[in-house]
Amino acid sequence: MINRMSFAMLALGALLFAAVFYAATTYNILGWTAESTGDESVWLGPPFKVALYTIAFGLPYALYELTRRTNVLAILFLIILVPAVHYGAISLFLWWIGEGAALAPAIDEMGQEIAPTVSPAVIGGLLAGFAGAAVSFFLLVLLRLRAPTAGPIVFLAGLLLLTAWGGAGLWLLGETPEAKDVVLKLFLPWQLIFAFFLSALLRASPPRGTAATTD
Repeated sequence: MINRMSFAMLALGALLFAAVFYAATTYNILGWTAESTGDESVWLGPPFKVALYTIAFGLPYALYELTRRTNVLAILFLIILVPAVHYGAISLFLWWIGEGAALAPAIDEMGQEIAPTVSPAVIGGLLAGFAGAAVSFFLLVLLRLRAPTAGPIVFLAGLLLLTAWGGAGLWLLGETPEAKDVVLKLFLPWQLIFAFFLSALLRASPPRGTAATTD
């Protein structure tokens, strides 16, 4: 069952991330510069910067968690691990479109390379969407943050939809997307779907003064 307050906080975080990302990439603030998209370094490149901005996604929930019987692991998951997973998913996508898609090109009987029916970007989006969802859900279970009512069907449905939107979002972006397109067609919808399932999967902390429940 969806926890409405959890969803509200996570959805607010998705909107906050969208605003931060759009402002940074449009106005070259928060460490983003006109040269950022061509920066290949680990610490200055787009994956790391977007990962930093992803802290905004978990911030409203983390602040709300501090008013409850605080679960430090839930804050760690949202503020540290989810941004780290986002970094990994973006890095996987960039690796795929840069190198992975060229590992096994299709060749016709004349020895000519066949153009793929599905663009490498869409396949990369599917891979990144799957990786981001799967690793996040795995960490949630590993840290014993799973809600008692969250069964395997919820995990599988979330994994399926988040994987699908990873590909669909990249397909909708086209060849030369602007920052608002990346926000409205890829990041924001994906994070709202993620927030929806996370609000069902993440165990909500009880109010202060009451006992915490476990599986």
